Amino acid sequence: MTDLPPPPPSFGGQVFGEQAGYFELSGWWRRVGAVLLDGLIVGVPTQILVAVGTASDSAGFLAFAYLVSIVGGALYSILLVGRSGQTVGKMVLGIRIVRDGSNAPIGYGLATGRYFATILSALPCYLGFLWPLWDDKNQTFHDKICSTVVVKT
Repeated sequence: MTDLPPPPPSFGGQVFGEQAGYFELSGWWRRVGAVLLDGLIVGVPTQILVAVGTASDSAGFLAFAYLVSIVGGALYSILLVGRSGQTVGKMVLGIRIVRDGSNAPIGYGLATGRYFATILSALPCYLGFLWPLWDDKNQTFHDKICSTVVVKT
């Protein structure tokens, strides 16, 4: 019998047992579902606020409504993902964002960078959001930029 070290962390494939360092990557459809749920959670209240702002005929209130929509959506994502790696949509679908190669939450700084890096995923005709369909680690452009992966919980 040899005293070999344990194998390095691995991504993908079926996970058997509770082996430390092994995670199953999330599929693209789960990620899409989580984004749609989060869109409803953030989008419905902010659109109501914008509709009220539009009906009020007050340019100041409408500008405030848009500002709350933008800042509220950013804070929702950054604070939840930074703390636990999950938004409400991700919790419901059983996925979370972790650092590539570990099971650690990404923290607020990286969550902020990742949030703004989503702009780069959208620039080339939204190609960055489709990238997980053929990428080995199911990563979007913003995942690659920030060295993150989305795994099943």
